[in-house]
Amino acid sequence: MTSKWACLVLLSICSSAHAVNWKECGEGKTKISSVTLTPDPPVAGSMADFGIKGDSGIDVSAGTLSLAVAFMGFPIWSETKDLCERTQCPVKKGPVELAVQEYLPPLTPPGAYNITITAQTTANVQLLCLQVDFQIQPPVPPTIIS
Repeated sequence: MTSKWACLVLLSICSSAHAVNWKECGEGKTKISSVTLTPDPPVAGSMADFGIKGDSGIDVSAGTLSLAVAFMGFPIWSETKDLCERTQCPVKKGPVELAVQEYLPPLTPPGAYNITITAQTTANVQLLCLQVDFQIQPPVPPTIIS
């Protein structure tokens, strides 16, 4: 009986180990309802797709989207892009979806990562601030058929 409980606990830990953890980090005009990461966990040498759904409290005609990535707590990369490259502009008040796709080079070290995603209007009104914690897995070695 004890081994069955141990197996259930181990399975629940393993199944939740790759769940994306996120939290809002500011008082933006967009209330985030969900964040997804595909694949979860992402694998070095492939694309990582973040899907963000929320509800915009204002109409937005243009703005910027900034990404800041940390590996094991150390900042390693950042960029700022046109918000309209990541979602359809103008963004009307109400439901909104944002897609963030990034290629993870094969040499990306596996481990714990954090990405901070912020967006603001051209008038510097904060739209959102989101912190996402996730793990990156090493690339899958090619299968050799003999």
